[in-house]
Amino acid sequence: MCGISGFWARDRALPGARDQLARSVEALTHRGPDSNGLWLDGETVGLGHRRLSILDLSAHGYQPMQSARNGRYVISYNGEIYNFAEIRRELEPLGYHFLGTGDTEVMLAAFEQWGMAALQRFLGMFAIALWDRTEQRMYLIRDRLGVKPLYYGWQRGVLWFGSELKALRAFTHWEAQIDRAALGEFFRFGYISAPRSIYACVRKLPPGHWLELGARGEPQIARYWSVLDAPSNEAAANEDRLAEQLEALLVDAFRLRMIADVPVGVFLSGGVDSSIVAAILSQYQDIRTYTIGFNEAAFDESGWSAKVAAHLGTQHTSRVLDLKQARDILPRWADLYDEPFGDSSGIPTYLVSQVASESVKVVLSADGGDELFNGYNLYTSTLARESRLRDIPGWLKRLTANCAGLMPVSAMEQLAAAMPLAGSSAGVLLAGTAARARRLAPILRGHAARATYEATLAQWTDEEIVSLVGVAGAPRSLASSYPGAMAQQMATWDLHHYLPDDILTKVDRATMAASIEGREPLLDHRLVEFAYRLPLTFKRGRLGSKHLLKKVLYKYVPRPFIDRPKQGFGVPVHAWLKGDLSSLLDRYLNRRRIDEAGLLHPGQVERNVKLFRAGCDQYANKVWLLLAFEMWRERWG
Repeated sequence: MCGISGFWARDRALPGARDQLARSVEALTHRGPDSNGLWLDGETVGLGHRRLSILDLSAHGYQPMQSARNGRYVISYNGEIYNFAEIRRELEPLGYHFLGTGDTEVMLAAFEQWGMAALQRFLGMFAIALWDRTEQRMYLIRDRLGVKPLYYGWQRGVLWFGSELKALRAFTHWEAQIDRAALGEFFRFGYISAPRSIYACVRKLPPGHWLELGARGEPQIARYWSVLDAPSNEAAANEDRLAEQLEALLVDAFRLRMIADVPVGVFLSGGVDSSIVAAILSQYQDIRTYTIGFNEAAFDESGWSAKVAAHLGTQHTSRVLDLKQARDILPRWADLYDEPFGDSSGIPTYLVSQVASESVKVVLSADGGDELFNGYNLYTSTLARESRLRDIPGWLKRLTANCAGLMPVSAMEQLAAAMPLAGSSAGVLLAGTAARARRLAPILRGHAARATYEATLAQWTDEEIVSLVGVAGAPRSLASSYPGAMAQQMATWDLHHYLPDDILTKVDRATMAASIEGREPLLDHRLVEFAYRLPLTFKRGRLGSKHLLKKVLYKYVPRPFIDRPKQGFGVPVHAWLKGDLSSLLDRYLNRRRIDEAGLLHPGQVERNVKLFRAGCDQYANKVWLLLAFEMWRERWG
């Protein structure tokens, strides 16, 4: 696990290139504290690298690395190729010789032998910068599911890139112009999806794609993998046989991700996904597991994880923390996530990463199970709501939507905000009615399946975002983009957007801030393709959501340990903002400060803060996103 950065000044030299690249690499020290490296060809091409030593701890693993046979390729990459030993055995009879025991030189040889077709052989997570000295061509490549981040900019004949926005800021081509459409998307969903970034001059390379830039023309983006290309299989299948196939895939995927020359651990919450990772691995080797809990019961799962760990016999570390330790993370929020980011579960993720970093350098995080096996509670509640809507006659839905649309929602909110809300049930009721009316109208007007889910996901409606930012957020249509039933559409949407741009971003930044490598065993692309092809009845069956996954898990862990209400990995940030951390709202969301920045409508901000403080819970997430953005803007905007 590492951090990468670099540039190609295609049409002219970049003055001070070495100094700029060195500053860029220095900004990524937390991602790779063990060593750093620079490779430059004059002032036109440069690759930089920060190393967290995981495989081949010797100098043979240093990057940037040049291909040994003819020096054609130079690489700087972040990630791991778990099947590199198999690829190495395939290359050695073809005349390739290797000095070290790691994966980087194997990747270079693979590119020499097969070109970009080598990507189809790679099983792992990666963000790659590959310079072809012969063809004078730069490639940027991101792994299939988006586990590893990769940002880039292209301006005035210069391509520049890095693992985080911090790295790009060191280059002279940096322009801190906020993309208002991306800002609108942040307020809609709480994160910004690829290919956008918060800056107009910077893009995220989408998962499963590469960027290619030659001696002429503009950068070209090509897709090399998509789960949508996996053939569907709705034919009847034998459940026991499918469970056997799933278990074999899980065993192989999990064991591959234990390959390292340093200690490896597993995050264990005690839920389905983390328990199956720990359970299967514990059959083959001694493993270390990590969890944190809080002294507030509503946010503490440590008891359940301890039961699972004891049953499996893992070397378990459980740390019960005071919520004050979680609150203390907020002032660092913008440094952890150097793009506006609204998922407050990043706080406990960082804390558990700190605990694990005391004894391991690699940790497995069980993300992706909900998307692959239809596990989110939100799917169940949305499907139930859709079913109820289908029973309502169309004319009645249209009439209700029109009535909701006629309600003077903004005026109601303004009136509620003007009332002495403290202790005023009438004001709170008025504000709550206005908030519900905003969500109701689009659900009833649209196709129920699509509109219900999109309206549920949206923290701010399009109308509110236009008023707040000046442009609408970017909706991601379910109906026109993805095949299958509504349950499958929701999961596919999350696999393409929520998973890479929220969940995986959270884990990457949190683990890297603690200088450990996070691996994602459930996101082996073979496992993803297998799960995507499964008929829905094997994802939602008699065992509930994640039916087939639970069928495998119950072979290893007693069912009573797992059959309990799903509990998110969160902290009570809304309660903090009404209590001890209320001063943050005064500091960051005061009218004068918002007005001077000129990015958000100060009246909208002020009104939402007042309604939140009065006890209108419908405005809590909105206020948190406002605060998260303003903390980011003070640091980086």
